[in-house]
Amino acid sequence: MIGKNLRNKFGAPKGASYIYPNKGIKVMLWKFTNTNKYGNLRSRIVHSEGALKVGRGFGSFQAAQRFRYESRSPYFGLMVLPANGKKYLTPDWIEVHPQTTLADIKHEPVVVEAPVQKNEWVFESSSSDSFYKVRQNGLKLTCTCPGSWRAADRRCKHIKEVEKLIK
Repeated sequence: MIGKNLRNKFGAPKGASYIYPNKGIKVMLWKFTNTNKYGNLRSRIVHSEGALKVGRGFGSFQAAQRFRYESRSPYFGLMVLPANGKKYLTPDWIEVHPQTTLADIKHEPVVVEAPVQKNEWVFESSSSDSFYKVRQNGLKLTCTCPGSWRAADRRCKHIKEVEKLIK
């Protein structure tokens, strides 16, 4: 226990600094960064109720910022595994701080664009019993015939015929 003479007028240990959160937020996670004895930066996630209290012995450089885990999955939640008691952000399976709540998660699901409509034309081969397909993906046309591989501009007679149909 810290003696009375080692506390400041607010009751906190002398030398402690405070980083105050936004009003209304009681419990939060912080990313605390400081220098170790070799001068290298070290970061860790800490839990604090109210202001973050930082005492002496954390090196010459100290920084703290509000921390939130990020989830890009369309579904998310927190799960505690009974075997090891650790908490995970699911379905990403990121191990999180034990005091993490849903308010500590920034959820930005990935927006999937609607697929481009693909048109397809089938042509019968003039030399064999096989069939060739011309597919349109956006503005690009591709054909499965060997003529499209041989042509310098990759436009076989099937692609040229489809281009006439489209225009």
